[in-house]
Amino acid sequence: MLGDYEIPVFKRKWVQLIKEFGLEDKPWVNNMYEEKHMWATAYIRGKFFAGFRTTSRCEGLHSIVARYVGSRYDLTSFIEHFQKRVAHLRFKEFKVDYDSTHGVPIMQTCIELLERFAAELYTHEIFLLFRPFLSRAGLMRVLNIENNDDCIKYIVCKHRRPDFMWTIEFRQDEMIFMCTCLRMESFGIPCVHIVKVLVERDICEIPSSLVLDRWTKKVKSALNDPSGFTRNFVVISRQSSLMEFSKQLAAVAAKVPE
Repeated sequence: MLGDYEIPVFKRKWVQLIKEFGLEDKPWVNNMYEEKHMWATAYIRGKFFAGFRTTSRCEGLHSIVARYVGSRYDLTSFIEHFQKRVAHLRFKEFKVDYDSTHGVPIMQTCIELLERFAAELYTHEIFLLFRPFLSRAGLMRVLNIENNDDCIKYIVCKHRRPDFMWTIEFRQDEMIFMCTCLRMESFGIPCVHIVKVLVERDICEIPSSLVLDRWTKKVKSALNDPSGFTRNFVVISRQSSLMEFSKQLAAVAAKVPE
């Protein structure tokens, strides 16, 4: 189910599994295979879900809310505690934003220029997801390079594992990279195979075609409301603090008739 395989490999492994356990005549198993496009990672790859699965997202939200909200609360208590939790989540988000925009992580790979560019481009959390690909690029090997009229094809495999191969198409005019693993399309972060080609071509910056704005530091500072007001981190945090103080002030004032 979770195996990150190419579709032909998935089909071959499914056949082996059915034969090994003698499940050819099981209707439930056959029906599951007919609906494989709904649950098999091999068929879901290439569709952008930002790494989330439905169950993990729901369970994560439930655990967050459960720390502040009890099942026996009345409606008033529920709203009060729920708002406290939302305020805490917003505070954590502001803190993460602040950490991302101040300071640069220590460089840890030998591909320092590309690593530093990624550290300055991505938020801290996304950079930590991307950095292992720089380290793993050294474990990849370029088997073959095909020059066509419209693109250059790189055949990449794992070191001493030629049975694991991926094809990366590089369109030099548009600086567009496409890999058969489809991880870029699935997660919005360049895969280790594309990183290998970047290193092979001595490219020290991540091309804009491989960058999703949602993962970058600049995306929030670029958000404007209809009046043209720039919603930077400092202004948002001030607004949040003022709103919280206003609620406290209103609660005190409401007790005094004058």
